[in-house]
Amino acid sequence: MNFEEFKEMEYIKCVGLLAELIDLDADTKEKIHKSFQNIGIKNFFLHLESVDLPTEISEKLKSIKTIIEIVDVKRGRA
Repeated sequence: MNFEEFKEMEYIKCVGLLAELIDLDADTKEKIHKSFQNIGIKNFFLHLESVDLPTEISEKLKSIKTIIEIVDVKRGRA
């Protein structure tokens, strides 16, 4: 398996996890997956406001982003 295949598998796993956590519909799931492919997961969360998502989903993703930031601070990565 090459790096691109591995990366794509990780994108699919991450968007699948998000779909389970915040109950994404198929269209939103696909939009997030395409964003992961275009800008990567880290940039997706850094530029969350620029992705055209329903307000409710965007707010849930901001909460997930906040949790990630808190964990990073506790691990000394921020």
